[in-house]
Amino acid sequence: MKLKTFFEKFDQFADAPDAVTKMRELVLQLAVQGKLVEGRENDGNAAKIFTDGRPPEAPSRYEVAENWIWIRFAAVGAQRLGKMLDQKGNRGDLKPYLRNTNVQWMRFQLDDIKELRLESEELEEFRLVPGDLLICEGGEPGRCAIWRDPDREMYFQKAIHRVRPRKGILSEYLAICLQVDAQNGVLAKHFTGATIKHFTGRSLSEYTIPLPPLAEQKRIVAKVDELMALCDRLALQQQERETRHAVLARASLARFAHAPTPANLNFIFNTSYSVSPADLRKSILTLAVQGKLVPQDPNDEPAEDLLARVASTLPDKKSENPFLEAIEPSITDESEYKLPPGWAWLPLGHVGVWATGCGFPMQYQGKTDGEFLFCKVSDMNLSGNEIEIHTTVHKIDADVMKKIRARANPVGTVIFPKIGGAIATHKRRLVIKPTIIDNNCSGIQPIGLTDDSWLLLFLRNLDLTKYQSGTSVPAVSQGSLDPIRIGLPPLAEQRRIVAKVEQLMALVDALETQFAASRATAANLLSALVAELTAS
Repeated sequence: MKLKTFFEKFDQFADAPDAVTKMRELVLQLAVQGKLVEGRENDGNAAKIFTDGRPPEAPSRYEVAENWIWIRFAAVGAQRLGKMLDQKGNRGDLKPYLRNTNVQWMRFQLDDIKELRLESEELEEFRLVPGDLLICEGGEPGRCAIWRDPDREMYFQKAIHRVRPRKGILSEYLAICLQVDAQNGVLAKHFTGATIKHFTGRSLSEYTIPLPPLAEQKRIVAKVDELMALCDRLALQQQERETRHAVLARASLARFAHAPTPANLNFIFNTSYSVSPADLRKSILTLAVQGKLVPQDPNDEPAEDLLARVASTLPDKKSENPFLEAIEPSITDESEYKLPPGWAWLPLGHVGVWATGCGFPMQYQGKTDGEFLFCKVSDMNLSGNEIEIHTTVHKIDADVMKKIRARANPVGTVIFPKIGGAIATHKRRLVIKPTIIDNNCSGIQPIGLTDDSWLLLFLRNLDLTKYQSGTSVPAVSQGSLDPIRIGLPPLAEQRRIVAKVEQLMALVDALETQFAASRATAANLLSALVAELTAS
């Protein structure tokens, strides 16, 4: 297959991750393998570049044409590693100089050029001329760019290698070799240092490249420039397409929000664009807790009546009756919507009883035969605990529970992390058997106002990071969560909402799988085409 055909097939694998980046990598790889342009009989032999004798043989990594040679970088031209020049002396004129940070891949960042004083004997040694190849010694070792400006006076100093190629070798071709070996890991094998990597002068000298005759170098460089320009256009087209698709995706999401039906959900996973599954799931949850996912039924018991009925049956005990404490609900972003018929506003602190955690002394840990689960934040990550807590690393019995003054949370309690970075992981888990939690967790025990799955659904939609305090160790407290105003649906509607969410989430899962399969197919096609083109 020809490279032209590869570019013509771009639309077939445009959805593959980093498609344009992989195309650029392929162009460079083909270039140094001699597969980008045709060799010609009258090109001569690369060895003739060295009129002062053939350079020492260098190990080869793959086969190249007979008129190519493998050489060490020491043979490509004059190398010079910069040094720390005098910035405090009083002698010499102020001159502009390049630092490591000024050298980017195939370009220079010249907005923050510094100046230093150079003595006359240093001017020629460190002054750049057009065609000089500059290679970073540190930072991102191997990063390179070619100085081309004949009119701008510029010098270089430490952490930069300057390579001035000999006649018959193009700086542009050397830069191609550095780029391709940076992307395939070959260059990194020459770096020194454990944590901070360096590309020393000795390592650079030992680095080997395949070298074609000068005429073929010129054709390779011209073809690479041509194809990289084509990649630039494809990348721009992709960017423009993604911008258009983002507009269409927002419109589709708005349509779904107005009428959250499976039919409108299909518009979101269009063949040409798609909404992020994470955004879609978030939208479904938001619609659910605002009463926009299912129609209201006038035959349902209104939430106000439900509240009065439940409150009248609760014991006169603060630990079991949250209504004994008056809480003024505060309006937040989550509660700025019109309440549907039959719903009621109430503070989160009145939805249920707060589940409190306890300490867990080491002498009681490690047992697995107790009747009560002891749940830590880490247990929420166990396989099978993604939604409900089925198992924990530690279990305890009633005797230990009494000793550590723990209280088992009943079935239906929704628990979550309340301290540290785990708050931002948005973990919400439903307790399905009596479970004790440690003091890094909190939760809400139901009192009859909520369906268990609806309470889980609601808390999954609530971003607790908005209510955390503290800097080094963030935390959410009962006091910060109590006033959050929420809309409570009738119990019957809560169950309908849960059923609708499960239906739509299952459809999102299926559509996401299709979307992932499509991307995987595109990625496999891209890999197959690359393999075909690069095969020996």
